[in-house]
Amino acid sequence: MIRLLTAFTFEIDDSRLAAEEIRKQLDREHALLKNSVGFIFCSLGFVSSGAAAAVSRALPCESIGCTTHGIATAEIMGENMLAVAVLTSDDVFFRIGLSDPLDADGETRIKKLYEQLSGPPKGAPSLILVSHSNPSHFSGDRVLNILDRLSGGTPLFGTNALDETIENRTPLVIYNGNSYTDRLALLAMYGAVEPRFAVTSLPVMNIYSKQAIVTEVQDGRLVSINNIPAVEFMEKLGIISKNKVNAVYGFPLLIDNNDGWGPKSCAIHSIEDGGVLRCGSAIAQGATLKLVNQMQDELLYNSKQFAESIKNEGGKKNHLIFSCFGRSAPLVDMKDEMSLFQKNLEGAAYMFIYSGGEFCPVRDEQGGIRNCFHQFSIISASF
Repeated sequence: MIRLLTAFTFEIDDSRLAAEEIRKQLDREHALLKNSVGFIFCSLGFVSSGAAAAVSRALPCESIGCTTHGIATAEIMGENMLAVAVLTSDDVFFRIGLSDPLDADGETRIKKLYEQLSGPPKGAPSLILVSHSNPSHFSGDRVLNILDRLSGGTPLFGTNALDETIENRTPLVIYNGNSYTDRLALLAMYGAVEPRFAVTSLPVMNIYSKQAIVTEVQDGRLVSINNIPAVEFMEKLGIISKNKVNAVYGFPLLIDNNDGWGPKSCAIHSIEDGGVLRCGSAIAQGATLKLVNQMQDELLYNSKQFAESIKNEGGKKNHLIFSCFGRSAPLVDMKDEMSLFQKNLEGAAYMFIYSGGEFCPVRDEQGGIRNCFHQFSIISASF
């Protein structure tokens, strides 16, 4: 059994007070079981002020985490706050680790980290929770593919870090109170871990009625669509103008790689030299795509359905939930989405966090499971 405990603070200036508020809410004497590990999620200001480090030192366990912009628990929600989620169990064991910088030799460094976590005395983990700093040169897809291969398909769940800017310039991973721009933090769980995973993507409001086929792609970088240069194709639809992407999060792509796993959402992040579009997720040659026009009412209805589904399946009362920051683009107030989870998960222990890309297993049409990296999605792991 795994229990989820949550605590939060809005105190950004007084690190000592922030740590004390978290410590009191966790009620260590009565709530913690034999083994525990913590997640810290916060806006960037809590890192620069030292509050995140102080909270980490005050925790009764090790911790990983990342920066974000928007958190909700059963008690509170906000865009500029720090929250802690503690997983605690008598029969599940936890181990955390941090990679070296993910530079040109990043794959070797991820392998080293995985070997540290999967070595004696516990062996291979049952579940790996991911916190990735999201540097532009090392995508979430790449992290997933490396870990998936190393672990032989061990379920991966987690998030890319996020900051408060549309460009997501300075997201940070947090490891035992220290922060990093270019690393990967992992939590490995050992024992009878049987989470229930759920994923939902965007409701489809296609703004291009004809069939769109990826006719040339370079490692996830779009070169041409329907044999038209990708930049030119997007310019005709108004997605790109003057060599800039208009509203990065406003018009996501829905990509179907025709591999039996269904469509997944994807963002256009930038325009590279030669007019190639750098996207946030892997795209295959011959993939079909739709351009999704995000609408507030449809998105909120999609979120409400998701919240109801993870509660109504029953048997699991502890939920970690990540929602892509890109989903908030059509919202007048991010709290509109967060409040749906407060209303529909009443009585459950949960933490809802905005993310910059999501790691979560999916099922194919035959019921098989594989790890997948998502964008513009909500994911959950229920214990």
